[in-house]
Amino acid sequence: MVAGDICKNLRICELFDSLNEGELKVLTEQLGDNCRMESHQAGAHVFNQGELSSNLYVIVSGQVVLQRTVNLGDKTATRPLGLLSKGRAMGWSALLYGPRYATASAVCRQPSELIVAEGASLRAVLEKEPVMGFKVMDRLACLLGDRLRAAYNTMEAYL
Repeated sequence: MVAGDICKNLRICELFDSLNEGELKVLTEQLGDNCRMESHQAGAHVFNQGELSSNLYVIVSGQVVLQRTVNLGDKTATRPLGLLSKGRAMGWSALLYGPRYATASAVCRQPSELIVAEGASLRAVLEKEPVMGFKVMDRLACLLGDRLRAAYNTMEAYL
């Protein structure tokens, strides 16, 4: 997929929807080879809970379930946190400073195409372009709040 196609698909992503056309073009151009496409079959793990988080993923097609394994004393359970589809972002930990680890696993429920952006490179672009950086990080804060509330609700339903 060429840069123009990646730019088009980032336009529909919840994390980048506050950026205008010119900003998306700058972002895509500056990411260059640090942004690519990946295809995954149903059942494939995109990343696993506890792994070092180095990439941000945007779903272009397919469905990915986020799931978390929790230990409650002598019990261990894996529960879904959400089902993500086209335009949704995951792996947000990669945008933060320092080594960060995935808080959940991402498993493809259907064959899926993903945009994969190297987190450190994306963060560098956002620091270099502070207006874009603020827009993306502000949107990230809103999305994290929404996901945290949804995760709490999901976990409470199983307790």
